[in-house]
This record gives sequence, C-alpha cells and structure tokens, in this order.
Amino acid sequence: MQKRAPRSYALGIGLAIAFLSALLPSARAGLFNVTYDASTSGAPADFFTAFDGATQFLQSLYADPITINMQVGWGKINGNNLAPGNLGQSLTNQQGFYSYAQMKTALTNDKATASDITAVANLPADDPYGGTKFVMSNGEAKALGLLAGNAAGTDGFVGFNSAATWTFDPNNRAVTGKVDFIGVALHEITEVMGRYGLTQNGAANGRYSPIDLFRYTSAGNLALTPVNGTYFSIDAGTTPIHTFNGTGGGDLSDWSGATNDSFNASSNSGVLNPMSADDIKLMDVIGYNLVPEPSTLVLATFGLIGLAAWGWRRRELRYISCEPGSASGSAQMENSVDCF
Repeated sequence: MQKRAPRSYALGIGLAIAFLSALLPSARAGLFNVTYDASTSGAPADFFTAFDGATQFLQSLYADPITINMQVGWGKINGNNLAPGNLGQSLTNQQGFYSYAQMKTALTNDKATASDITAVANLPADDPYGGTKFVMSNGEAKALGLLAGNAAGTDGFVGFNSAATWTFDPNNRAVTGKVDFIGVALHEITEVMGRYGLTQNGAANGRYSPIDLFRYTSAGNLALTPVNGTYFSIDAGTTPIHTFNGTGGGDLSDWSGATNDSFNASSNSGVLNPMSADDIKLMDVIGYNLVPEPSTLVLATFGLIGLAAWGWRRRELRYISCEPGSASGSAQMENSVDCF
C-alpha cells in the first residue's frame, strides 16, 4: 500500500480482542503464524500490537483449519527495501498450475455460505479461459484443500514503510496527517491470503487466479484481459458488488477507491480504511470459510471499537504485487519490485 500523502492503546486493543473472543467462541485462533524479521527490531511497540490486532480480526472472521506462515518486515520485505513511496508491500509464494475444471471443483467443494453457493452456481459450465492455467497463493491453496493446511515453509511476506507517519491506534484510525496502519495491514495480509490475480501472478505467462472468476466487464462477460471498468460479481456479472482498480496504476485486484476501504489501490492520510462487507464477501468466495452467524456481529463490533501452479502437480512460484507509481497527492497500498 502506498501513501497518498501515540500511542498507549495496548490495553484498549487487548480488551477489544478479548471482547470479540468472548462473542465468538467458535473463531479459530491459529490462522496465521507470524514471524517478525530482524528489521522490526527498530519498530515501535505499537506496530506489533496493531499488526497483531489486524490478524486477530481476520482470524475472528475466517475459520479455515489452516496455518498461513507469514514473515513481517519494517522498512523491508524478505530482506529487501520496499519500493520507494510504498506504504506496504506483499510477496507471496504460490501454487500451480491448475485447470479451470480443477478450480471449479475446488470452489464447489469449499462452498458453505449463501455467497459461495451463488458464486459456484454462476461459474461458466465450460472453460472460458481457453486452457490457460491458474495459480494461487499458498494460503488460498491451503484454504481450498489443494495444499496441506499445515504445510511448512513461509507462505508470504509483508513489509511496511518505516518512514511513514502512522496511526497505530485502533480507536483513532482517522488522524490528520497520519496513515491508518491497520487498514494497510489488512490490505497486505489479504494479498498473502490470495487477493490477487490477473497481471500480478505471472503476467508474462497470462495466468489467472481464483479472484478472476469473479471479474466482469458486463453481465455474462468475464474480463479475460486487463481492461478498465471491471467489477466484482458473484452472479455472472448481473450484480456489481464493487469496482476493481483500472489499468492506469495499481493492482487490478484492488478496489478503485470510490469509498475509503482497506482493499483500495491507494489511500489518503487522515482517513480510516475499514475492511468492508464487500471485502469480507470477496475473501469468502475465493476460498475462505466465514465463521458462522456471529461474523456479522464481529464486523459491527470491529467498526465500533475502531478496528471499525500443470495438472494437480504443485510448483512453488513467487508473486510480487505489480504496481506503477502513485498519482499525485496519493499513495499506493503497495508497489512492485519485480514481476514475472
């Protein structure tokens, strides 16, 4: 995440997490296994508490019996400097290659919610991608049962700008001149979970990812190439849910930014970027299982407390978010260092 442009709340966030846990006893506590690299030795204490708060929120929403192994950096990602001007950046190990039929089967086997059922029912009967293979993040492969849920090894990396002016406080996320860290953290973590696709997962090879099955230009017309005006839909494009980012800059699987949102391609300082109901639905339909019923209550509570790839053979690849520079007066959620 790039920027378009304290602190003693450890007790507050701790109480908030405890409150959510009490409300949601069925929530799984082990979705993420986080390792902080050496660069974080210089990070402020609130950085760790805020990042933990972001992972706890996601763990309260999704109940997949998997563990996503993630390394976190401060000013660096996997030992390398972040691209200049980025607020955050993600690097994801991924699995492939899968056929359309395998993707459809995996999503069908994983369906649980009403959104999942609608999404699967509206997938094309035949391969609309002409045999082009699919890849996905390790985390998403784990969630869809295509990789052992407890498979070892680092599944992804995230890093955050150590020079940015952040607000880490979950109760004060819209602070003039400061960037909402929790919003950026949710943006990067969900990319490691698999929130990326067309042009980000091996663009030179024209690959697709599960999110692309829900990327439409109009009713009945999937977006098979990078174009402007695409949107997220689970009923074959009939109902637009949210508009994807365009080709002018930023990841195509981010939102365009019509409203403040943690999944936006860029953000202004001084605003709260929440994880919206559309965001939660997107992660649900691409493979993550929502915690039953109480998840709605969690979302409301979160807002109130301010937290408001051939065949079945697997081959490990690497994805780095691919984004050009940001527009004047704004900052991207992340930017590319390399892409293949």
